[in-house]
Amino acid sequence: MNALTTNWAVIRATLAEEKKRDLGRLRVEETGFLPAALEVIERPVSPTARVTAKVLMGGVALLGLWLTFGRTDIVASAPGRIVPTGAVQLVQPAEAGVVRRILVHDGDHVTKGQVLVLLDPTVSSAEATQARKAYEAAAFAVARTRAVIDGLDGKGFVFTPPAGADAATVAAQRALAQARLADVQASISAQVASGQIAQSDIATARVEVAKLTETLPLLDEQIAANEQLLAKGFVSKLKVIEMRRQRLAQARDRESALQSIRRASAQSAGAASTLTKARTEVRAALFDELVKANADMQLRQEELAKTQTRANFQELRAPVSGTIGQLSVHTEGGVVEAAKPIMTVVPADGKLVAEVKLLNRDAGFVSVGQKVDVKLEAFPFARYGSIPGKVIAISPDAVDDEKLGPVYVVRVALDRTRIDRGDRSVPVTPGMSTVADIVTGDRSFLSYLTSPIDEAKGSALRER
Repeated sequence: MNALTTNWAVIRATLAEEKKRDLGRLRVEETGFLPAALEVIERPVSPTARVTAKVLMGGVALLGLWLTFGRTDIVASAPGRIVPTGAVQLVQPAEAGVVRRILVHDGDHVTKGQVLVLLDPTVSSAEATQARKAYEAAAFAVARTRAVIDGLDGKGFVFTPPAGADAATVAAQRALAQARLADVQASISAQVASGQIAQSDIATARVEVAKLTETLPLLDEQIAANEQLLAKGFVSKLKVIEMRRQRLAQARDRESALQSIRRASAQSAGAASTLTKARTEVRAALFDELVKANADMQLRQEELAKTQTRANFQELRAPVSGTIGQLSVHTEGGVVEAAKPIMTVVPADGKLVAEVKLLNRDAGFVSVGQKVDVKLEAFPFARYGSIPGKVIAISPDAVDDEKLGPVYVVRVALDRTRIDRGDRSVPVTPGMSTVADIVTGDRSFLSYLTSPIDEAKGSALRER
């Protein structure tokens, strides 16, 4: 405490002495009439000027050091927007139609396969019904033909109707196939009967030939015996002549029977050939019908699949799970155009990235892995800051942009997807406009300031 008191007393005495000295000095206007040497004595140079000069020189030196050794980032700015890693899915009708019901709204969360919009199915349903009936008719034709072929081959009558056919139609088609089989079998049976008649004639003629063959030798013996008796006069000549006549008649009958056998054999062979030909022709006709029926059934099946697909197009479903956006249809009963998007679905499981357009002049300095500061237009970075990230992909070729010209598409992974707004944390959503500052390197402040001079120096005195 005594030390403080002593120091304070010394300071007060010094200030009083300075004040007394100042009172004894001449005023500024008075010193102006003194010689220069006396003026310097009376009014020495203020030490403040010296200090100010030293401070200024030190500041300039520090500024030079800072400009020389201080570093600043070199950035390439690229505009873009926030997108999910999975591309935004478009929902669009395959063909023009009339809207019957709208089942979702903007911002709704949907699951994959969920129905979003129903179109009027009147026309497509009618076409599908007609195609189904045509396919069913072709399938019944195939089933009937196969049943007839199996029946002719001895496999039994097996009629297999198409699935889903009603019982009355199945019964009618089965009866039609049975009638066809009976008609074919009757035609074949007629050919078989003709052959059987010829075989019967052959058998009868053979019996006759056998009988005559057995009786002719006996008749010859009788004739020989009667000729001996005639020579002795025991029988009349007329009896021998009659017996010879009988022998000739039986020989003719035998020859006639043999001719009948040959004729009946020819008829039997012809009947067998006709039967074989008839069976072959019937089977060929049936297999030709089966081939045509199968081809027609396959054609009808393809048409049915096409109409069913068209019918399914009347239900617009979500291609992925996500959030509905950009819904452009709001009127039930309105007309939608083919292939024109009516809404989008932002995938729910995709991470958000910044997709930016890099100018051609900056493309040579940007590479994968470089750090990026992503600034959101919706949240001014001076107040809310930016989102750090890094480059994860660069398009291999430039694309044309109407405003920027040739640009490269760069994708930037975000370290976080929320912005602290002060009162609460707000999520980053797809579609937000961004400006990405890609850090391509650093340089000194001095080189930044002298870069215009370097550019001017490089092009100076070279113009035409």
